[in-house]
Amino acid sequence: MAGYRPEFSQPSPVIFGCGAIRALGERVRDMGCKRALVIFDSGIERAGISKRATDSLDSAGVGWVAYGGVVPDPSDVIVDEAGELAVREGCDCLVGVGGGSSMDTAKAAAIYMLDPGPVRRYILQTPPFVDTKVPVILVPTTAGTGSECTTVAIISRPELSVKWSAFVNTTLAIVDPELTVTLPRYETVNTGLDAFSHAAEAMTVRAWNYHSDLFGEAAIRKITKNLYAAYTAPDDIDARSEMALAANWAGLAFNNPVTHVGHACADAFSCHFHTPHGLGCALALPETLALVAPVVPGRMRVIAQAMELPLRGDETGGRLGYLVAEALRAMMRKMGMHSLSELGYSRSDVTGLARDVTDNHLSEYCPVDVTFDVAHGLLGSIFDTYI
Repeated sequence: MAGYRPEFSQPSPVIFGCGAIRALGERVRDMGCKRALVIFDSGIERAGISKRATDSLDSAGVGWVAYGGVVPDPSDVIVDEAGELAVREGCDCLVGVGGGSSMDTAKAAAIYMLDPGPVRRYILQTPPFVDTKVPVILVPTTAGTGSECTTVAIISRPELSVKWSAFVNTTLAIVDPELTVTLPRYETVNTGLDAFSHAAEAMTVRAWNYHSDLFGEAAIRKITKNLYAAYTAPDDIDARSEMALAANWAGLAFNNPVTHVGHACADAFSCHFHTPHGLGCALALPETLALVAPVVPGRMRVIAQAMELPLRGDETGGRLGYLVAEALRAMMRKMGMHSLSELGYSRSDVTGLARDVTDNHLSEYCPVDVTFDVAHGLLGSIFDTYI
């Protein structure tokens, strides 16, 4: 069992189902908390979702303070603002409502509350595990990041064009598919394929895990069957529910094994091109799987079967990688996902990020050694094969 990682953990309980947001206030009150900092972005406020969260807190008699300054790929400055507000207002819990950016801000703000001061002290260090004490409750509004059921928080330092990981305790996830209905179509695609990348990269990582594989395979089956329906009919609550469950399972899939070089590429794209994280993961995914397929043929077969691709049974790892990659690209084109070329970037812009990919610690988890030449070739293939 070379590369097998025996540990599987689920960071926190999950409440799942339509209307689950109504349980927020009662659960926070039962934790003994008196005053919550509710963290979200402006889109969540415009959609009325943050009010659904604060209404639940009000009904349970829990006080709250709002921080609505989250932006995509939140920086250390954003985290410091949220953490400082929580300390100043005497908050005793954090509620992150939104996509991965809001939830990661809440996780990282818990570090600030334990150790007030600039969180940039941690960035560029070996990713730490911080034993935070404040309860962190996470409420996703996309079906993508799975951040509500992982311990990792991703924070950026834009002036250095880098992202940073830390690992913290979380307390409760509330997954309500109804909160994803207002998600725009392009975000539905980006986040849905982000979840696919979590599942597939977790299944093909160096340190794989039996339990994680179960969640990853199941997530891929649900995404393959339901993403297009959620894209074409945003108010299809059945499809939205299946996608919300798939994203949650994909988060559980990568919580222990983590992801690998596809996410390293996506980090480079978002740091330098400011593309959405899910878009970068999706664009990198077909060629990432084609790269690793020859060394993990058994896992690639499971992925192909979960996608219900027609197979003869005698395919090589390389052939399986090709079939999976082609199917993913077809899925992306069907839903109008833009290529890097369409977004205005040249091949040299893309391949020029090879050093960023090799320097990203996630590349260490790829089952193929990510040398500079491998990274350069991978980035070139990403640009060439989806135009």
